[in-house]
Amino acid sequence: MSQIFCVLRHKTEPSLSSPKRTITMKIKRARTHQTKIVISVALKIASNAHLIHNTVGDMEYMLEYHEIDFDSVMEIMEQTSNFVACTTMTLDDPTSKNLDIIVKIYDHNLDAFPRIYLDVYIMKAKFGNF
Repeated sequence: MSQIFCVLRHKTEPSLSSPKRTITMKIKRARTHQTKIVISVALKIASNAHLIHNTVGDMEYMLEYHEIDFDSVMEIMEQTSNFVACTTMTLDDPTSKNLDIIVKIYDHNLDAFPRIYLDVYIMKAKFGNF
């Protein structure tokens, strides 16, 4: 398992229409030249206020795409689901507020392949910008 830890927090604001629910994951790799990776997925919860399968699947896919190992992904998703459940229960009126769950992930795995470099390389190859 790589050296990963995460910090969870939430941000709310009043909503004038149907409330927006998102999970924003920010991956920072210390001691690399890679910029911070920011990923947003739709936040959908079950009746018990925990994350539903679709949200968990989206998180899992995006984290593994960015070279976060499976055990760490499972731990991050479990912590996030519990945090979402606790946060949702404390909101005064969750139907009238936008909710953004922010998951800051600090990855100290120096062997992780910086996907952004691969993505840029593919774009350059596709459009002939070498």
